[in-house]
Amino acid sequence: MPLTCVFRETPEEVASAAAELIATHARSAITETGECLIAVAGGSTPALTYRRLTSCDIDWARVNFVQTDERLISQAADRSAALIEATLGRIFAGHPAGWHPVPTAGDGEVVAAEYADQLAALRADGVPDIAVLGLGTDGHTASIFGHNVNTGQAEYVVSTVYHGEPRISLGVDYLRAIPTRVLLATGASKKAALSSVLSPDAHVVPVPAAVVLGDDGFVFADAAAWPGRD
Repeated sequence: MPLTCVFRETPEEVASAAAELIATHARSAITETGECLIAVAGGSTPALTYRRLTSCDIDWARVNFVQTDERLISQAADRSAALIEATLGRIFAGHPAGWHPVPTAGDGEVVAAEYADQLAALRADGVPDIAVLGLGTDGHTASIFGHNVNTGQAEYVVSTVYHGEPRISLGVDYLRAIPTRVLLATGASKKAALSSVLSPDAHVVPVPAAVVLGDDGFVFADAAAWPGRD
């Protein structure tokens, strides 16, 4: 299936459309295998989608959530997990959906190995069904940047440093193997980055988000982020 781009006028409309697609694919996974594993990103853009998702008709008892990446910092309120918990908390608190945040004690290599073990325990013979991804203004997604897009690809979880800040992320090949990869981009600040992601030359540079999306991912963007729209 080719890359699918869905453009809506407002961030709210983007959130509704993305949540509907995620819910549809989650229900399909549950029907086919009895459970669903969803990898979710932090950041401000996915928040609206997560809130919409909490109202979707899904058998949350059969769903587990993991993180695409995390900042290894001491301030818990500034971690990606904090935003995810604030927006998806209704599911975690009111339903038996599983939530498996990244551990944050230890150095990057130790945390990466520990989280890889957690992922393998959740699903030893496969990868998540769905990944919800944000887009950085530099074209990164998860914690896959220009400096590590071509390193450690075969690993489940990788350790990296960005602007002096230690992070861990699902590895490139692991992210690419997720059947449903959903990239969200809203606001004028994401317009240049999204243009780079959708450029025919995106794999030449390469642009990290384009590498992760491949040729069969999903892009949801609003009018402000829509490349070529004035």
